[in-house]
Amino acid sequence: MALIAPLFLLGLLGIGLPIWLHRLETQVTEREQFSTAMFLEPAKKRIHVQRKLKYLLLMALRILFFLILVLAFTRPVFFTPPSALVTEDTTHHVIVVDTSFSMQEGASFASAVEAARDIVNTMNEDEVASLYTASSGVTTIVPVTDDSNVLIQALSGLSPDNGKQDLGIMVTTMNTLIEESQANFIMHFISDYQQTGQAVRFADMIPDVINGRPVTLDIVQIRTENVPNWLVDSVLVDARNSVEVGIRGLAIEDDVAEKTVVLTINNIEQQRQDITLAGNGITLVDFDNVVFEEGDNRIDIRLLPADSLPGDDVRYTVFDNSPPAPVLLLTASPESLGVTYIRAALETAPRGYEVITQTIDDLDARILQRYPWIVIEDIGAINASLANAISDYISGGGAVLAAAGEASLGLDTLPVLGLQVGTARPGRENRNPITMIDSSHPVLSETSGWGSVNMQALPVNPTADQRILIAQTEDRPVLIESEIGRGRMLLLTTALDNTLSDLPVKPVFVSFMAEAARYLSNENLLVREQVAESFLQLSQAGGASGQVFDPDGESLLSLSDTTQSQDIRLNKTGYYQVFTPAGEVLVAVNPDRRESDLTVMDAQVIQNWQNVVAGTVSAGEQNLNPDAGAANAGEEREENEIWRIFLILLVIIVLAESILGNQYLRVRTGTL
Repeated sequence: MALIAPLFLLGLLGIGLPIWLHRLETQVTEREQFSTAMFLEPAKKRIHVQRKLKYLLLMALRILFFLILVLAFTRPVFFTPPSALVTEDTTHHVIVVDTSFSMQEGASFASAVEAARDIVNTMNEDEVASLYTASSGVTTIVPVTDDSNVLIQALSGLSPDNGKQDLGIMVTTMNTLIEESQANFIMHFISDYQQTGQAVRFADMIPDVINGRPVTLDIVQIRTENVPNWLVDSVLVDARNSVEVGIRGLAIEDDVAEKTVVLTINNIEQQRQDITLAGNGITLVDFDNVVFEEGDNRIDIRLLPADSLPGDDVRYTVFDNSPPAPVLLLTASPESLGVTYIRAALETAPRGYEVITQTIDDLDARILQRYPWIVIEDIGAINASLANAISDYISGGGAVLAAAGEASLGLDTLPVLGLQVGTARPGRENRNPITMIDSSHPVLSETSGWGSVNMQALPVNPTADQRILIAQTEDRPVLIESEIGRGRMLLLTTALDNTLSDLPVKPVFVSFMAEAARYLSNENLLVREQVAESFLQLSQAGGASGQVFDPDGESLLSLSDTTQSQDIRLNKTGYYQVFTPAGEVLVAVNPDRRESDLTVMDAQVIQNWQNVVAGTVSAGEQNLNPDAGAANAGEEREENEIWRIFLILLVIIVLAESILGNQYLRVRTGTL
């Protein structure tokens, strides 16, 4: 046993308080009736105060209360001895079972579990073992134990998942998990040893020799020959009415397979084709006249009949058939070159936008509320009344992307923002490159190529509460962000018609407009296709992540989790439903294509791996501490804190003390 906070033992001095209180006795003078005292001589009254302990049971309860209260604050810890004592003379079997996606092939995983059982059944009585699974990561199933029944039972509950195996990552993780032990290791790696699972560097597959103990590597290869496999490799939607499917063959060139490709959209089969697949390569299959619903569509492509690895005979894809989102573009001239550049960039953005052009002079300001964000080609063309309407629109939660064109050059103050404008001299010779970019901002984090842009920026003086995102020099900002009420505004201090800047003709302009549109419209564009065992990052500008349902319809977030940014692990294949303030989004999850290649590692590579590990000894082998084994074994003991039990006892003692004290009080007052 040990005490986490032993200084609280000083509180035991409080035990003297109930002892002192129980030694005090208040004298009670008894009065007797007498006829008269006038004939009696007065005498001195002698009072003898008898000090002795009274109500011993009540005092014992109070002393016990102080004792347990102090012990509760010291937080005593009891150590449970480990089920198996590991020393430097112990043989430790580290059993690692591959549970990655490729182990779903045929009877591969059943063979792996049987091989692990054989290892457990052949262990000696003085040997210990621990069980791990390896896929996208390493998971501890059973810590070190000498109980073979526990290991056998745990093996029965294992199953393959959808992860990707990497032998280098697996070995590195195992080094960390067992680095405190002093045992002689026999590491049993049970896997199909795919060629795609081999580490990039051969050295990454060499386990560290922990504390100078040599390691024996036992490679259990459950499959030694290549297995042919066909999978749905790609799905491409073209022109919103056709689907192109790529079927990959991973086999010997002479192998062929007769398959049927089935196209299902939103759980309704639309078309199917019979094809002959080559053993190695990609076969393209086209489906025409496909009908999609508006919004997200679930596209399932299946290969029939299924082969020995059925998990990759189906591929899940999401196609968003939503109409382009409308965005209002305010301009002084709808035929201007700037309008052409802006429309082309927004219409080719991944989300797709329908640009609605509106002349400033003919604008009814009341329609601004119909749009979550708007674009102003030249903020200098805004009149005073429209500037006030736009300010109210932003304050209410709207967003604006505005440029400063030629109409802004002659102004002293920019509308809406009220920024002071310096003197500018138009001309190509006054264009300068960009020298500062805030790549941490969401609008700029996914864009590149600003270094090739040259422009003449309008000289403005931003206020201290405005954020400069792009600048030429410290006193010449190019992109400024302003927060107005509940909304925001991005101001580009140059024109978008190629008169003051070559930005509109640079490739970065398209990505910039797409990211600005995503940011200002408060859309969180999730990646619609993910790889199994990856993480789905959920975050919204308002701080809410929404609710997520897995392919089986199970909710993954609690009520409190929906108000925070979350990372969801996608461990199942199929469709995840994501509900956010922006609406419902579908995310398709498929296994890693590399796991579908069932080509095994070269036999010579496996042999070299085993030979290198067998001949490795740590340089610190001569400096072993003979007592280290016992010390580490002690560190592996399980800690059990019992202060909560003391709190329960305190409640019981307080109730007992109250009942017993009331009982004594009734006796002394003569009420019993």
